[in-house]
Amino acid sequence: MAAGDDVARLRRRDPRLWEDLVRAQYRRIYNLHLRLAPSPEIAADLTQDTFEQAWRSAASFRGQSRPEVWLYGVALNVNRNWWRRQGREEQDEPPALDDLPDPEPTAEELAILRAHGDLVCAAVRRLPEAYRRVVALRYFAGIPAVEIARSEGVEAGTVRWRLHEALRRLWVMLQPTLGKESEERGPQLRGNLRFAP
Repeated sequence: MAAGDDVARLRRRDPRLWEDLVRAQYRRIYNLHLRLAPSPEIAADLTQDTFEQAWRSAASFRGQSRPEVWLYGVALNVNRNWWRRQGREEQDEPPALDDLPDPEPTAEELAILRAHGDLVCAAVRRLPEAYRRVVALRYFAGIPAVEIARSEGVEAGTVRWRLHEALRRLWVMLQPTLGKESEERGPQLRGNLRFAP
């Protein structure tokens, strides 16, 4: 959670705090958009839009998460809105299960995913927004499921279920391309997606 003084400074748009936040997070926000957008140029535009939107909505920051986690949420909203303007249709989300662990990668799974980074990022872009969002926050931004849940206003079990379902869907999308090299893992393929596309 954000410290009270930082919350107040962010909400009143303290120039020094904003300079520090932009300096510290610009590259990370750009990399997040780069993984979710179809081109580097669009990612750059969305990054700029993210900081503009964050500036405009600063008064709504409640301090329930760290400022950078809030900023990732703003970035994902900007990204979602861009995809919607492109005519992307979103699917409804099935109900969550509460007893799933926070997925962690094996070394072999990590190696497979790193070797196919472009394919993985393309598959993540095709996920429904709720799944794309948690994958981006958990694996691209490295935010723990519990903190994602707090910032998203849902239960941690919901976040873990969305991660589980997102990874299952990614496996289904990637399996034909990746071939038989990992067939025995099936829908249990999990991956740390913190790699450059």
